[in-house]
Amino acid sequence: MPPPPKQYFNDYAGVVSPETAARLNTTLEQFERDTSSQVVVAIFPKMQSDSSIEDYTVRVAQSWRVGQKGTDNGAVLFVFVQDRAMYLQVGYGLEGALPDALCKRIIEDIIKPHFRNGDFDAGLTAGVEAIIAAAKGEYKGTGRTAAGSTGDALTRLKREIEYRDRVEAVFAMVLVLFIVFVFLAVRRSVVYGPGGRSHWDDWFGGGFGGGGFSGRGWGGGGFSGGCGGGGFVGGGGSFGGGGAGGRW
Repeated sequence: MPPPPKQYFNDYAGVVSPETAARLNTTLEQFERDTSSQVVVAIFPKMQSDSSIEDYTVRVAQSWRVGQKGTDNGAVLFVFVQDRAMYLQVGYGLEGALPDALCKRIIEDIIKPHFRNGDFDAGLTAGVEAIIAAAKGEYKGTGRTAAGSTGDALTRLKREIEYRDRVEAVFAMVLVLFIVFVFLAVRRSVVYGPGGRSHWDDWFGGGFGGGGFSGRGWGGGGFSGGCGGGGFVGGGGSFGGGGAGGRW
């Protein structure tokens, strides 16, 4: 069983150009943000199983947990290059938008002609666009991905650290001002000796001497690094065998 993918578009066979792969990955990530539905593409050199493609792909899709928990709005397009076979698995929650008959049309009429011409870029681009067009009206997105939940936690942590740093900086400033105030108040109470020179001048060589408060600032650096979600994380969806496949 292959491990869960790290991206929405995964070309393990190296048949798609890097530019197309990056563009489709961004498109699918944005689709989850807009609709909450997760669509994944996985291209393998060949199928690593003796079972049927229907059985194998539904087990893989289920193990990857594509789609959101409770709505099961996920879909996975599997492509096995050396086997010249593909299958579009659809989660329970998208079976209304992507019924078996429509999945078959996407496979046969939209993707297959390009694959037969050896153009995987065009076939997968057209296939992804067709899947998105069919599924985009089913669910409403939250503006983030399942992977973004980790980023949200890090963002909250960053804000908490920055707030704490600001509080500490204000406290340090108040403390320094208090010490200076006490020092000046006590200094005024000292009786100056001959020549207008005070005992404080003898002890401290003229007070702070303009040196100021030195050292590393409080909370200057803060929490570095971005907190973006990025990548793919399955949302907990389930599959029951809906979809269709074909060969080219």
